[in-house]
Amino acid sequence: MKEIILVEDCFGPDVLVDGESLFVHEYDNRDPKIIDDLKVKLLTKMLDLRNDINISDWYKIGEIICNLSDDFEYDDELSTDGTCERCNNYNWRYIYRKK
Repeated sequence: MKEIILVEDCFGPDVLVDGESLFVHEYDNRDPKIIDDLKVKLLTKMLDLRNDINISDWYKIGEIICNLSDDFEYDDELSTDGTCERCNNYNWRYIYRKK
């Protein structure tokens, strides 16, 4: 992986890895394996960087996993959100449990 380009334009977000876009449009005729290989390259690089990833990014990664995985379900009863009585900041605790 020599280059990563992050794009936000009229068509929305995109990621280009070594000149190849991860975006798949309806007329895309590339082999799906090409795009899958690019995604694996990005995830492998994240593994290499795991000790340098900050807590905000870990939160985003956890959020992605919980939202996309069928392995977890949201616990509506124990999850909470609202304003803290002590500091008046908005707080939340979203709980996802393995099915």
